[in-house]
Amino acid sequence: MDQSVLNSFAYEPERRYLYCDSCNSLLPAPGYYCVQCDPPQGPEPDIEGELKFSQAMLRISLLTLLFLVTAVFKLDLPLVDIFSSRAQEEPMKVAEDEDFKVFFKVNTGMVNLRSLPNMKTSKIIGSLMMGDQVEVLGAERVWSKVKLKPQAGEEPKTGWIATKLLDSEIK
Repeated sequence: MDQSVLNSFAYEPERRYLYCDSCNSLLPAPGYYCVQCDPPQGPEPDIEGELKFSQAMLRISLLTLLFLVTAVFKLDLPLVDIFSSRAQEEPMKVAEDEDFKVFFKVNTGMVNLRSLPNMKTSKIIGSLMMGDQVEVLGAERVWSKVKLKPQAGEEPKTGWIATKLLDSEIK
């Protein structure tokens, strides 16, 4: 309905009659829709462009696979490493040459020496200062088992510290 016609109802006291545009029958008051034609229907939804859930998941999977294949070839990654079930860590290589020795030193101001390789259940058995030299006896994940160089009158202590708190030097 035209806005001017609706405005004429609001401002003019006389009553005007409105007719249906489709069947040309008289519209009931207040004249919203025709009783014979029923209320107007909205536009039909566009079913052609809609995706089902399975179709959307298939497209996402194919795009992900395409991305992974492209990344493998562009970055020149070996396929054996990608499909292996567990990450393989290479053991720390120790210099076998007798002319050179590997020394480990603490790289942080103060480090706690722990009884176990974790922070929750281990006890602090000592502390190390920056530059203290240690001998690495072994490693477990992010922890290193170290032996302190004893000073005069002390017995050597063995414990665990985080590997990232150690620097290595070759002399």
